Amino acid sequence: MRSTLPLLCALLVLPPTSGAFSPVLPTDNDALFRGKPQEFHMYVDRDFEGKKSTPWEGGCYGFSRGPVRIGGDVVLTKFHEGIDIAPLHRNRAGEPLDEVRAIEAGRIVHASNNARDSNYGKYVVVEHDVAGAPVYSIYAHLATIDVSAGQTVAKGARLGLLGYTGAGIDRRRAHLHLEIAVLWNNAYQGWHDANFTEPNKHGIYNGLNLMGLDAGAFYLARRENPALTLPQFIAGLEPAFRVQIPASPHFQLPHRYPWLVRGEGRDARSWVVSFTAAGFPVSIEPSPGAADSPRLAWAKPLKIPYAKATRSLLDGNPGQPRIGSSGLKLLQLLTWDPAAAPPPQPAS
Repeated sequence: MRSTLPLLCALLVLPPTSGAFSPVLPTDNDALFRGKPQEFHMYVDRDFEGKKSTPWEGGCYGFSRGPVRIGGDVVLTKFHEGIDIAPLHRNRAGEPLDEVRAIEAGRIVHASNNARDSNYGKYVVVEHDVAGAPVYSIYAHLATIDVSAGQTVAKGARLGLLGYTGAGIDRRRAHLHLEIAVLWNNAYQGWHDANFTEPNKHGIYNGLNLMGLDAGAFYLARRENPALTLPQFIAGLEPAFRVQIPASPHFQLPHRYPWLVRGEGRDARSWVVSFTAAGFPVSIEPSPGAADSPRLAWAKPLKIPYAKATRSLLDGNPGQPRIGSSGLKLLQLLTWDPAAAPPPQPAS
């Protein structure tokens, strides 16, 4: 079957930037560049096997939280999608005073001023043009927001003040949660309605529709090589598994992020998507072989249950990987048909 994937130009409104992406840090805290990550990242409170600690590593991207003992090893199983940046400035009462700024020029596409509407608390999403594709920066747990949707902002422009709005944060652990992310699907609303009962208050900029990469690692990589582009950085990420999915006119990623595609996809009968362990897409390859439904094409061998190492994107014991419950939902979202019938509403 010949793929009939439509162009999405009408759906993508890009900010008036050159397509370059050379982000600056969003606050005055530059300890990451001074070799002091313990001063850059906000710690987490940990209570494991009766021992309390405050590891700064819990503020890093990746599987940095949720320790469990598997056999004789302690494994971190809870995924953290952004980096938590500690404040530098507080008043006498301990309130953070740090200004939060746009890491790159772009356009404000979402500003959520109601702290109760998300675990992010008050948060802002900025859309950037990266080599002709929309990439998003997310600034969460803000105390105040000084911008609104539709505004164009310059690199370094003030967005608001660092705070501690959102779930599970107090003044002591105030921080900026920063993500650099791609967007899964413009038809997110229908998928949300089919999978959740609570209303979606954030449109396509719901956190579930935005997948973050390791912003800290990208900053450090560009520190070493200022010419490094974001697509090059992504291409260098290590894949943990690959999934073959049927060709679908609703699979938007190849058109939204053409620099993820390896090869000519015009006659693809299916796609093979490589993901990191966290689920970030590394590459998309067209395949001449048909696929009636998603299937796991490959998974990196592990010594622990796959669910623990992939936030349930995969499941199964070592040597027996399969697509997990979270993976099936993600694959459903990737190819969600906007014309799909909404789920039946319960009787009032």
